[in-house]
Amino acid sequence: MTKNQKREEENPINLSYFELLSPAPVTIPGVGGIISPRLKDISSIGINTYQYYLTVLLLDLQSYFTMIGREKEFELLSEEEKAQLNLFELLSLNPDCAALLQTILQFFIQEEVVYSREHRAFLIQKEGKVTGSISRENYPQVCSVICQRSCVKSSPREDLSKVKSKKALEIMKKLRKGRAAKGRQPKSDQNLELGNIISAVANRSHSLNILNIWDLTVFQIWDCFSRLSANSIYEIQSMSVAAWGNKDNYFDASAWFKRIDTGN
Repeated sequence: MTKNQKREEENPINLSYFELLSPAPVTIPGVGGIISPRLKDISSIGINTYQYYLTVLLLDLQSYFTMIGREKEFELLSEEEKAQLNLFELLSLNPDCAALLQTILQFFIQEEVVYSREHRAFLIQKEGKVTGSISRENYPQVCSVICQRSCVKSSPREDLSKVKSKKALEIMKKLRKGRAAKGRQPKSDQNLELGNIISAVANRSHSLNILNIWDLTVFQIWDCFSRLSANSIYEIQSMSVAAWGNKDNYFDASAWFKRIDTGN
């Protein structure tokens, strides 16, 4: 592994609030422009397909083996054998999975994405010229940025083969098992499904409606929903304080523009 590749793994890209809100692609050096899909883009492929794309990008080794129906085989592997496996290689060396991953990456990347078995990488092309690539080294970084732009939280992928301390290795194994157990918990509130959020925002906003809302990016729609929710609470509190006062004789008039992105 080169020094640059090692630096990519150790320094994940954390996008700013401005970059997340922007409709313009965010450029990853050596890769290309990562877009935040618009609602109309998601509609063109279907919400179930879009969610499946994100599911693939969020895969870890255990969920990958579960997806292909080989979960029991994975459980029988020793920790040393598991540590030698690499998710990107498992996906890209399988022709069907490589074709699927190419389609998924193409949806989120501005330039053309082509898989090269020779290079064991997805080549990024613009006007017929190779301008970047996605390999085992920077794949986790690409997935992270795509998830950030889609307003989805991704879990960091640990490479257990790099852990030298036996005690640290045991701790990381326990954390991994904990996340796996958490992933089997019931799904989130149906009120927060994207279709319902689109309807709620379109009928609550003063400027957005069911016709023009489809031009928003998926991050923008979630941001609008969060801001509308926060402002509704602010309005209720301000009216209550104006009418009845409060025990502290204090009201935060700046609450309506407080940052809401700290949890992203």
